[in-house]
Amino acid sequence: MLTKIYPAISLFFLWLSISSNAYGQNEKLIHSKKLQKDFKEFTAFLEAHPDPYTHISESEFTLKLKEVEASLDKPHSTLGFYKKISSLVALIRDGHSSVYFPKFWMENKKKELGCFPYELHFTNDNEIYVLKNYNNGIINPSSKIIAINGISVDSFLNVIDPYISYEKQIFRNTIIDDNIDKYLYLAFDQSHDLKIKYVLSDTLVTVVPNMSFKEWKKFQKNDREEKEKQIARGEPYDYKKVKDGIGLIHIYGFFTPDITAYNIFLNKTFKQIKKDSIHSLIIDIRGNYGGWPKIASELFHYISDGYFKTMASSNMKVSYPYKEYFYTRIPALRQNPQLSIPQRRHFLDIGAILNNAAGTFVKEEAFFNEEPIEETYEFSGDVYVLTDRDSYSAASSFASTFQCYSMGIIVGEETGGTKIFRANPIAKLLSKSGIGVRLSTTRLHTACAIEEFQGIIPHIKYSPNILQLVSDIDSHLYYTIRVIREVRKKRERP
Repeated sequence: MLTKIYPAISLFFLWLSISSNAYGQNEKLIHSKKLQKDFKEFTAFLEAHPDPYTHISESEFTLKLKEVEASLDKPHSTLGFYKKISSLVALIRDGHSSVYFPKFWMENKKKELGCFPYELHFTNDNEIYVLKNYNNGIINPSSKIIAINGISVDSFLNVIDPYISYEKQIFRNTIIDDNIDKYLYLAFDQSHDLKIKYVLSDTLVTVVPNMSFKEWKKFQKNDREEKEKQIARGEPYDYKKVKDGIGLIHIYGFFTPDITAYNIFLNKTFKQIKKDSIHSLIIDIRGNYGGWPKIASELFHYISDGYFKTMASSNMKVSYPYKEYFYTRIPALRQNPQLSIPQRRHFLDIGAILNNAAGTFVKEEAFFNEEPIEETYEFSGDVYVLTDRDSYSAASSFASTFQCYSMGIIVGEETGGTKIFRANPIAKLLSKSGIGVRLSTTRLHTACAIEEFQGIIPHIKYSPNILQLVSDIDSHLYYTIRVIREVRKKRERP
């Protein structure tokens, strides 16, 4: 329970109130009346969450709300108010629920003051290493950072942790990796001219000047950005033969606006797999942040000839914010709640949301049941799934179903996503500050789910070290290929 995790949380909120004024000195302040209006909108929006009191009691959460509300009797900066709201959402401990800055706030900061010129990696043991040096700065890749602006790495993480909502700490570290400038601002009110203490062969200290936003953008044309573009085009996948008899399907996200195109890809892919004489198929869901669990079923039908569930159960909360969410996007629903809305491949009963009483739940299990389907090019060989801490949401539920129904072997790290999680978030912009809030609406149980914070544990554990990450060599894939060869050799032995 959060009562044990945050024994000094009242002191944290006191510090938060004091520090907000300091942070606000360098930017325009938001009037207290506007803050109070936004806070009222925020508290009303909290109703959308299916179970906000799983990890903190309602009475304790209410006390934190009152503490923050009382502190809004004076103006705050955008950054200061962001901290207040995000610290409350973080108490829910749900990675699909989050707070984000007003549109262009962070981008404008980067354009004005530049960008932090290194890509950092926060390990599962809470150590920080430099992976990439964007502007030929003094700190070399693979250097270990031991202090930032005079505080230790542990202290830095302790400062920013209360603003991040997550289920597992390993996924929290991924969240920080993806937006280091943001968390430097939360800790130091800046990302430029920070004093970095680091170790390579000797312990060294340097002041890091930022690089220009324009130059920084050039270095962001990385694999993840390209994958995001593929997902936006409805092509969140690719296939290639990596070795004789070994094929690789890479799924970047379980989302596609065109299910027909996705099914065509699967059909063509498994036809090619047969043509390539593949005996061992690797499905890579590393770096996959999720999508729709139902999409995964299309792939499972090619590697499984039995019954399975893509999700054990779903409990969607009906609420006034959820109703308003659809009324705003489809105004015709206000006059005609029975209006027919085309269903997509993930489960969302809009009619139940609009017509059922607020506070009730729409429970569903049968929707996720999958009967065997005989595909033309079904695969009958060995299947391996690659996971890492970035495998989240629908990706971790994919791994859970794969493991639950013994479809093959998982190689890699425990997933950042958990077997029981909250998802299907809706978003709202607070009208005066422009700060956005995203809250889950549904509690989901994956196949074979038992414990609240349990990720999917691989059958064979593998995690690349820093030198392997810096080298850009996919050691995880090569390790899996060695595993496949060992499995094949053992089968051939008398």
